Amino acid sequence: MKLVVILALILSTASSYMLYLDAKAEECFFEDLEQNQKAGLSFEVAEGGFLDIDVTLKDPNGQVLYAANQETEGRFRFSASVKGRYTFCFSNAMSTVTPKVLKFKMIAIVPRDESGDKDATEEDKKIASMISDLRNQLREVKEEQDYMEIRDKAHGEINNNTNRRVVLWAFFEFCLLLTMTVGQIYYIKRFFEVRRVI
Repeated sequence: MKLVVILALILSTASSYMLYLDAKAEECFFEDLEQNQKAGLSFEVAEGGFLDIDVTLKDPNGQVLYAANQETEGRFRFSASVKGRYTFCFSNAMSTVTPKVLKFKMIAIVPRDESGDKDATEEDKKIASMISDLRNQLREVKEEQDYMEIRDKAHGEINNNTNRRVVLWAFFEFCLLLTMTVGQIYYIKRFFEVRRVI
């Protein structure tokens, strides 16, 4: 039973990376998949410009499976139609100045080997199925937490930037008000000042 739990936890591979992508640059990554192997790609732009990026996913024959232009985030699941090296590229070609920072994850689910389950009881198969479902749900929760972490960071930066601007504007208004007050006092004092001509 312990062997089933350990196997269930290591049967899916996921690689999560942070990528710094300069303006006018393109980066490509590769994943080797078996035929009918399930896989997925998720990405999120964390910072830079309008938080948009171009993404393409191609099979070993060069056929485009997924293409997204100027997307902030995306998730794509697929089943490998042929065995080979799948290519996914991130392009910042539309940006002339702004570099981007993005997080992406390629998930390749390794199919379970059913040949070792011949002597397993019905209860063991049911538990293994429940573990597999739980693993998939935990992976989805982890992906959602990663997404929320990036969104929290982006919104936190926006809040901090806005707060800084409000404080600077309030300080500017204070200085302007103080200057106007001192100027008005000086002007009124001079206005009522009596000058004697001798």
